[in-house]
Amino acid sequence: MRKLDLLLVAAILVIAATLRLWAPWEAVLGSPRVNFLETDAWYHVRLVESQVHNFPHRITTDPYASPNGQYVAVAPLLDILIATAVLLTQGPAASTEYIARVAAFAPAVMGVLAVAAVWLLGTIAFDRRAGLMAGLLAAVLPGHFLDRTLLGFVDHHALEVLLAFATLVSLTWAIRLAGPPVPGPRSLIPASAAGLCLGLYLLTWSSGAYFVAILAGWILLTPVVGTSETVRSAARATATLAATALVIVLVFQDRALFRYDAQVASLAVLLAASALVWWLAARPKPVVSAVSVSSVSSAALVLLMVLAVSVWQADVLRQIGSDIARFSPDPTRMAVLEARPLFMYSGNWDWAQPWVFFRSGFYVGLLALAWLCLDIWRSRRLDHLLIAVFTAANFAATVGQNRFGYYLVPATALVAGWLCARVFDWGGVPHAGNPQPGVTSRLPLRRELAVVLVAGLVVAPNLVPAAQSTARAGGMAGYWAAAMTWLRTATPKPFASPSYYLARYASANPPADYTVMNWWDQGYWLIQTAHRVPVSNPTQNGAPQSAAFYTATDQAAALAVLAAQRARYVLVDWELPFRDGENGAIAGRFQHLSDWAGIATSRFYSLCYERQRESDPWAPAWLYTEAYYQTMAYRLMVLGGRGAAPANNTWVVRTDQRRDAAGQEFCEVSEAQVFRSAEEASRVAASRGPQFRVVGRTPWQPAFPVPPVTGLRVVQEFREPTQKATETPMVRIFEVVPAQ
Repeated sequence: MRKLDLLLVAAILVIAATLRLWAPWEAVLGSPRVNFLETDAWYHVRLVESQVHNFPHRITTDPYASPNGQYVAVAPLLDILIATAVLLTQGPAASTEYIARVAAFAPAVMGVLAVAAVWLLGTIAFDRRAGLMAGLLAAVLPGHFLDRTLLGFVDHHALEVLLAFATLVSLTWAIRLAGPPVPGPRSLIPASAAGLCLGLYLLTWSSGAYFVAILAGWILLTPVVGTSETVRSAARATATLAATALVIVLVFQDRALFRYDAQVASLAVLLAASALVWWLAARPKPVVSAVSVSSVSSAALVLLMVLAVSVWQADVLRQIGSDIARFSPDPTRMAVLEARPLFMYSGNWDWAQPWVFFRSGFYVGLLALAWLCLDIWRSRRLDHLLIAVFTAANFAATVGQNRFGYYLVPATALVAGWLCARVFDWGGVPHAGNPQPGVTSRLPLRRELAVVLVAGLVVAPNLVPAAQSTARAGGMAGYWAAAMTWLRTATPKPFASPSYYLARYASANPPADYTVMNWWDQGYWLIQTAHRVPVSNPTQNGAPQSAAFYTATDQAAALAVLAAQRARYVLVDWELPFRDGENGAIAGRFQHLSDWAGIATSRFYSLCYERQRESDPWAPAWLYTEAYYQTMAYRLMVLGGRGAAPANNTWVVRTDQRRDAAGQEFCEVSEAQVFRSAEEASRVAASRGPQFRVVGRTPWQPAFPVPPVTGLRVVQEFREPTQKATETPMVRIFEVVPAQ
């Protein structure tokens, strides 16, 4: 390798590290407590804490995770790597603060290594210029990959990408060694290395069968593109990869892990597909065509899968169907931002969303992918086909759930790097392989135009958005940290042993003496920071029970939910009820509560439109029913458990169904009048007919009489430092009042 290339690669990695460390440093490490950027990080620290103190044993069933304990459905590799780093540097007595700081650096380190893997793959599969451009783009493109490799974003995503691209690098190396177009000795070393990387990848992510399925799709397409010799070589390498990864999973993976069977089944299918493609490709050409090899392999494989699954384990088929169904829109999944479809991320269809997330990288990547596919038909390169299949699959997956953007960004960087090298060739830009290229076109300034196209369309539009996106606030606000500290220090421990938090647990453990009712977003904070047991956590375990409590309009029913969950304390925060948002929208998590409780939103509110004059534009009119103001989320957070007797805030409205110019039906508020009391409003509405309704029009101010909550009492409240004592706090904690 040329010295200049080494310097350029070093510069790219420095840029990648700077972007991932500089901006979030103050938010994450600028205070005595490490403030991670996302919720799952706190639970990874919880798992690492336990493993450091009980090495090599890890938690498999966590009594702190839910009222009756919960199996830890987290693949082990990320936590093992962090725990090992802690043990090597400070030993088993390392403090929680030190463990948190080591964990905070993990995603940035892995992200920089992933950038190096993208550069290496581009160099091996394409050429040095494409590799350098791919590495640069992977370092600076905005989007999910940059976001998930920031300092403090402790989750398995960065390690996933690193190991996925390490697998692609090794597999591409195996393909290039095994046969044309680059002759060389046949070797199982790179294929085995690819299998090792794939096995480690599956130890990182329980849903890793996703990547295995992509590899299976690629091997089934190779007969359409390659020659019989190159196809056999690729199939041999892929079979070695699958067998190696399968051994790793069978030996090291937790067999109780959710989707363990899917991992084993997917690797078995990949192994069978590779063997089938190799056997069919070895048949005489006049008998078996390339297309028939691919189609016969696919059909035989599908039949084999159905037969094997039906005989072996039907649960695997249901599991695969469930995973595929995750890509369809669902109200409960819409509550998780990363699970939303790309074009529905804002809640409404938005064609501009790829630009918002990925800037020009998304569109240049699409163009590059299309161009690469056309070039593959000419070159018959199976390594290029592998890259194209991987990129296309991640485009499709990201459209279904935007979370897969962390794969898509480095994939688009890779194909965009190849496209940039082609543009440089078109412009006659000199390089080491051709220091004096000739350009026959009469187009003036062609070389300069090529540089401007790459710099102006591919690189420049992404630099400022990338830098801006790295400046993020920490995930746990100060008032939440204070609430967690108070729970940890001022409430009884949930288990008899005072050191139970770091104990080595059995597969069955005693249930907690009591739990804390919460919405699932704060579940991991309660576990790791407060050392308390939440009713619900970010796996959505317990979410239906929490939603049932917060949406309950009857105090007896709400207290029954608390009793069933053994909840002694209740957490409410300012984001649970609705509140007025920008541009006539509403904000808050109440819609998610309703969805998880399985209650139609019409029970609590409806959206209509109104205008003062015919010439005015339509404005949203949110109408809140009496049931909304009776919910526990509203009564506890907004009213602090106190009763309310509102005046001059109850409305009688007339609603009519209308159709707009496009034929879409909508609700219009044609009349609206405010009354001194809900009783008066009810009498008037009853006298005017069924088109008239009694509603509230403000989500925070009560519009109906609300009785006080007698089964709970406020024990602590937490505010922002700038708030006044008379202002509504950000978080309230209630304690269940024992029945007399």
